[in-house]
Amino acid sequence: MTAALFPFMRFDRPGPGVDPNEPRKQGFARWAEVSGRDFGAFWISGLIALLAMVPYFLGLYFAISSHLLLALAAACVLGGMLAGPFWSALMDMLLRSLRDEPLMWSYNWRDALRKNGRQSLLPGALCALVYGAQFFILRHLAPGKTGVPLLVLLLAGMVLSTGFFLWVWAQIPLFGQPFRQTAKNALLLTLSHPLHTLGAALICLAYLGLVLAFSPVSMLVVFVTNLWLPLSGALMTIYTRLDKAFDLENAIRALHERQAAEWSGDGPSDGQDG
Repeated sequence: MTAALFPFMRFDRPGPGVDPNEPRKQGFARWAEVSGRDFGAFWISGLIALLAMVPYFLGLYFAISSHLLLALAAACVLGGMLAGPFWSALMDMLLRSLRDEPLMWSYNWRDALRKNGRQSLLPGALCALVYGAQFFILRHLAPGKTGVPLLVLLLAGMVLSTGFFLWVWAQIPLFGQPFRQTAKNALLLTLSHPLHTLGAALICLAYLGLVLAFSPVSMLVVFVTNLWLPLSGALMTIYTRLDKAFDLENAIRALHERQAAEWSGDGPSDGQDG
């Protein structure tokens, strides 16, 4: 159906690939390369993930307006669990692109949703709950009576939680492991790479700040940039550290080679693939 509505995007066509002997670009040039090459897969995945967050946004708005903590908890837990699988599918698309894997959106996105959906429920609920609580507190601070230290503490908390959850969501499409291990890895990576974590978090928060500052006009831009724009920039900021920490690309390359051998021999096998 998507291909029928947007035939020019050709979601079912493999990407052009990259010569393995060609050195990768760095910085903005690398971001422009992968974003231009896989824009269609990024855009539709990000738009679906954003639409999946609408119940969370509505529930958060009701909770803040009604000043009900019970409504806040329900909106965050249920809304986060609904949106989590679609966030992980978007991260899967971004990670595949950064590894220079050809993308077949109609297959890869559904496969990511199937493999990572259940694993995304708990981090989705926790992530939504953390941000919901932060926005609830910010909204209920007394204007002109709030001290600077409290505001600084809240903003620092938003930066730290954003950086931490970026590491969490980057792992979910890659590893079929318990959440406690994912959280432990995310904490260690946050502490080991503070500057990269800070840079990635600021990209996401700056995007959110601009969207809120220029709303509702910014909604026209959000249709195009949705969630893929800030997350692609943030993920690129931490990707080399993620790859180095887990020997990511070599491990996935070996997995693909093993799966190809099994397909040509005894048949396919099940395995976690990012």
